[in-house]
Amino acid sequence: MITVCIPVYNSDVCALVEALYEQSKKIKETIEIIVIDDGSTPAIKKLNADFSTKVTYIENQQNKGRASIRNQFLEFASQPFLLFIDGDSAVISSTFLSDYIQYINANETFVLCGASVYQKNKPDRNHLLRWKYSIVRESKSIEERLKNPNLGFKTNNFLIRKTVFEKVKFNESLKGYGHEDTLFGFELTQNTIPIAHIDNPVLNKNLDDNTTFLNKTNEGLKSLLQVLEIVNHNNQFTQNIKLLAAYQRIKNNPFLKVGLSISVLLIPLLTFFFKKGFFTLRMFDMYKLIQFGKLRK
Repeated sequence: MITVCIPVYNSDVCALVEALYEQSKKIKETIEIIVIDDGSTPAIKKLNADFSTKVTYIENQQNKGRASIRNQFLEFASQPFLLFIDGDSAVISSTFLSDYIQYINANETFVLCGASVYQKNKPDRNHLLRWKYSIVRESKSIEERLKNPNLGFKTNNFLIRKTVFEKVKFNESLKGYGHEDTLFGFELTQNTIPIAHIDNPVLNKNLDDNTTFLNKTNEGLKSLLQVLEIVNHNNQFTQNIKLLAAYQRIKNNPFLKVGLSISVLLIPLLTFFFKKGFFTLRMFDMYKLIQFGKLRK
């Protein structure tokens, strides 16, 4: 019934695979688990290869990127539904797989999002930026997600019908970090494919330190600009992305546009505060807006 797809890049997935494997043994329906390593270090590959007798394990010699590796699972998946789980996740429910199956059996399912959560305890200041942003902006309750099910699509824990995935794939022209999921969710919407939600999250185990998350944010802004070109500046896409909608308002106002240009001078100071873990999310929003404005010039 389900092919569990775990893309891996420099993550120890032994505990994740073991948890899923143990759950699969208790389920009558067919569950296959496929792990594809996308060019991890030799040490990580050796560690993860230990479970290869329990699952289908494939190694890419070179890193293909977040979009391409997800499409690669179509070559190996034999079941009608594909369940994608990021390699740095942890299963927190003993009925994780059976909950997905129960939903599939009761509903016509095309795309089903289970979402993710982060640790509840506040981390040290060096990891605060990623944690605070994630719990406030990314980890949404089932009630929040159901209000607008097609917004904020994330790839770290979602199920998709194989025939749908064969029609709408990840855009492999996106090689950098971030927003391959944003584009994928938009293309699902454009193809009138309904996105449903279930309260069945995984735990995001790994918290980037402030500097790493800031670097990923900058790379993600470049990817967002590339996505904007791919969708040909589609107005629906722009209005559904808060950063793009805000930038558009500023761009259309001469005074705000000048203000944004001058704000570039704040980048070094903001960067210093973010790396030290002293910030508000409004500061972070402003930082992203300024950086995106620089890229648009």
